[in-house]
Amino acid sequence: MTTMTALVTGGSGFLGGLLIRRLIGEGIKCVSVDLKGPKNECNDSHATFVVGDATDQGLLFGLASRYKFDVIFHLASQIDFAVKNQKTLFDNNIGCAKAVAETAKQYKIPKVIFTSSNSVYVGNRLKRPISELDTPAPVDEYGRSKVQSEILLAGYSDFFDYISIRCPNVIDAGRIGMLSILFEFIEEGRKCWVIGKGEIRHQCIFAQDLNTALLQCIHYPKSNVFNIGSDNVPTFAEMYRAVIEHAHSRSKVVSVPGNTAIMLLRLAHRMHLSPMGEYQFRMLTSDFVFDTAKIKTELSWKPTLTNSEMLSKAYDYYIENKEKIYDGERNSANSGAVNMGILKLLKHLS
Repeated sequence: MTTMTALVTGGSGFLGGLLIRRLIGEGIKCVSVDLKGPKNECNDSHATFVVGDATDQGLLFGLASRYKFDVIFHLASQIDFAVKNQKTLFDNNIGCAKAVAETAKQYKIPKVIFTSSNSVYVGNRLKRPISELDTPAPVDEYGRSKVQSEILLAGYSDFFDYISIRCPNVIDAGRIGMLSILFEFIEEGRKCWVIGKGEIRHQCIFAQDLNTALLQCIHYPKSNVFNIGSDNVPTFAEMYRAVIEHAHSRSKVVSVPGNTAIMLLRLAHRMHLSPMGEYQFRMLTSDFVFDTAKIKTELSWKPTLTNSEMLSKAYDYYIENKEKIYDGERNSANSGAVNMGILKLLKHLS
């Protein structure tokens, strides 16, 4: 039986690293292209890590010629809170999608699997779970870059099968990013603020549940777009209380008036004093849940962890690896801590 070989863009990131380990466990050889090398040394002969830019068409062509890929997992992207120039973010993400598509076309790679985002729906105000048939409504350059990447890749469907999985926040041990703010508050026993009564529900996805779906896509026989997410989505207040209890923390969940809080946070964001942007504002003020019936039916997939369970795993990792997390040189945007900015003042008032 011939061993499969996969190209993973963004393989040194939080999700990329987990996916590569899963692929290797399934006997699939992996080649990663990422601007950074892997966080941890990987001596497995089935994994090759190339430090390079996934927008570099020549680089991808060279790798495809050498390794004869059977599938591309396109995970690489810049995210809003990790860059200063939103136009550059958009151009980079579209450039990555274009380079991947051209590589798959040129070298007859039969499948491209793309991790898109629920950011494509941030402007959608539906009062029900969002399905794949609902029209995307991005409000920032990150969401727009995901929509345009989906459109670009779908335009190559005559040359390869293309699957997009629209992901909410991906959580597991090792996922930090914006969560570093919440985790620092909980560790120090600070008040954990919620908008109003904290009744907003925002769906997440356990990284290993997402990886299961990505693996199942390898043998899925056509192009498609899927929403993915956890079941039994708790409110923010319920989720925070669950993690606080898990951490044995003195923290309490405390309400803050929504209109005032969001107005001040928006002002801080415009003044570049806070890492929180439009996606976070939407997350804090409006329910966001995907209808996942399609992926459950088409891929025979189902989630295994709830929001509260996966967030508790991420918190445990944070406590055990704080020194590494705050070392910004070796971390991707989602595996290191963010600069809290003016929110440090809120922490000291909590």
